Amino acid sequence: MFTFGRGLVLRAGDRTMEFERELEFGKVQFKYLDNYEIRTFSIGSLYTQILAKLIQVVHQNGYQVQLPDELAASGVGGQPYKLDVTKRQEELIEYRLRYVKAAIRMRATAGSRKKCAAVVVSVASSTGDKTPPSTDTLRDWFKRYQQSGCNPYALVDRRPLARRSKRLCKTAELVMDAIIAKHYMQFRGISAKATHAKLVDEIKVKQRLQSKVIAVPSDRTLLRRIDDIDPYIRDFKRLGPGIARNKWRFSLKGDQSTRVLERVEIDHTWLDLWVLDPRSGVPIGRPWITVVLDRYSGYPLGIYISFYGPSVSSVAHAMKNSIFPKDELLAGMPEITKIWTAMGVGELYVLDNGLEFHAHAFKRLAWDLRADLLYNPVRQPWLKASIERTMMEVNRILPLRGKVYAPKKNMLPQDPKDGAAILFDDLCVGLVQWAAEVFPYHIHPKTLVRPIDLWEEGRQACPLPMFPLGFDRFDITAGVSTTRTIDGDGAFFKYLRFNSYALQNYRRSHGERFKAEIRFNPDNLERIHVLLPKPQEWLAVELQRPSIEYGRGLSLIQHEIIRAEAGKALSRRNAEEELAAAQRRLCAYWGEAVARGVKVRKDSDLIRLQGLSSAKVFTDRTATLELSSAPPVPLISQQTEAVLADVMPFKSYSMEEEYI
Repeated sequence: MFTFGRGLVLRAGDRTMEFERELEFGKVQFKYLDNYEIRTFSIGSLYTQILAKLIQVVHQNGYQVQLPDELAASGVGGQPYKLDVTKRQEELIEYRLRYVKAAIRMRATAGSRKKCAAVVVSVASSTGDKTPPSTDTLRDWFKRYQQSGCNPYALVDRRPLARRSKRLCKTAELVMDAIIAKHYMQFRGISAKATHAKLVDEIKVKQRLQSKVIAVPSDRTLLRRIDDIDPYIRDFKRLGPGIARNKWRFSLKGDQSTRVLERVEIDHTWLDLWVLDPRSGVPIGRPWITVVLDRYSGYPLGIYISFYGPSVSSVAHAMKNSIFPKDELLAGMPEITKIWTAMGVGELYVLDNGLEFHAHAFKRLAWDLRADLLYNPVRQPWLKASIERTMMEVNRILPLRGKVYAPKKNMLPQDPKDGAAILFDDLCVGLVQWAAEVFPYHIHPKTLVRPIDLWEEGRQACPLPMFPLGFDRFDITAGVSTTRTIDGDGAFFKYLRFNSYALQNYRRSHGERFKAEIRFNPDNLERIHVLLPKPQEWLAVELQRPSIEYGRGLSLIQHEIIRAEAGKALSRRNAEEELAAAQRRLCAYWGEAVARGVKVRKDSDLIRLQGLSSAKVFTDRTATLELSSAPPVPLISQQTEAVLADVMPFKSYSMEEEYI
């Protein structure tokens, strides 16, 4: 206890000040002891700072001042008094306090044996106490009561606080501590019962070596020694640091964000839903979603859905969506009736330890935005609990058709691919609607506020949001990197050809062909960016084949699906078998043609005189086909054939005879 009066000494930080005078209207003045500066306080504010431990009470008139939670037992090892006394201890304090109060009323002192003896006789006769305390006992109670600042808890029985000597010898103590550390305090260590068995064996070995009897600690003694170990350290050693941190974690002040866009959290999750390709209707799998969330208000700032998993590209696209105003985005979605006012660059982005967040490209992206990065410790997701909770809410609002469920025992799960019924475009619109109309209007059960209300109030009270001058670096950083050889045809990627006049002009001045890094947007194959080796600059190159219109708005997964479906269609028509059969027929025809050519081969000059060309061949083959289709010529009779030699004026030749 203390008073705001003479002799009161306080300490604020590293400086000490002493009570100087009391003013009117509840004001007091204190003087710093280092430079005698006078400072004025109101009694209420000063007492509040003392209770909050911002200012410490040193002493008053040389007597140490103790607050109720800082009571120290004098003469008993400096251990604090226990304020949670039992009923028996409470009755004992009341009994002793009765004698001490009587001594104060009779103006006795702790040093006066005669007055203390009179107090004992007086109180015992008035209360009927048949076993009153002795005079020296009352003097001891009186002295302890005065030294504690008239604290009744100073009269508690001190025997439970007294330190007792241990009955185990030092050798047994050391052996028990070593056995616990060696066998019990290990990762997946043995049980306490097995540890006690090893302790008994080790004690027997010590007895043989030292030739003396050593008392063996009991199993209850070993259990008490194990219980004295800090439970966090015990679980840290036996179960591992991850389980120990998760089991003994606690929450104090939270992240302490005070305004919107001060702390922005980013995370990914794999959606529990199979979706269909909007062009072909083929199931294309489970997409990933990247969410950007404002920690102060819980308002979603941006989302990005893709099939490429966590990467620098997905994070950059999500950040671009969070920074960009959403007016034009929502204009193409008439299903959404509310506005989505999230925009601007965050001051601090809170991330986990994924490889995409530690990439140099992502760090350069944060430097361009003039934003700070904070990486959470490994396996401690509760440090960004808001975004983790949001990830769970995203999967809860998905439709049931095509949804993926966790496997259960003794149950054959349904294939979500067979039940997929949501187009990818519809999924994107639904998730944007969730981010703009559903999630911001949830009422928090503890604070009874909505994220939209906190966001709008914060926007009015904070400076205007910041925007970058351009997103060119975003587009390049968000691209997926690979290497290609640049030649006269440009760059080939996934059977697509990208080329431009600027790229060919650079190639003509720097060699016939060269290798270069290219970056492409997996969500739009309309163009790629080529890193020119010498100036180290990025050049945008348009798609040429099959056409620019083909790649406009086409994603890489859609392009691969289109090619796969085209291949399946050719397989259904047996295209490869037909080609192989045609090639075999062509080879057989060439063999027969070679045989005929060798048989009728003539002099090359005669061949040139005949004027052969493909037109003549095709005409002759057509005429032959026409003759073969004409009615057959009737054969002559034997009599006509006999007199035919006399009728012919000259000899006729056949094709088999040599012409001379």
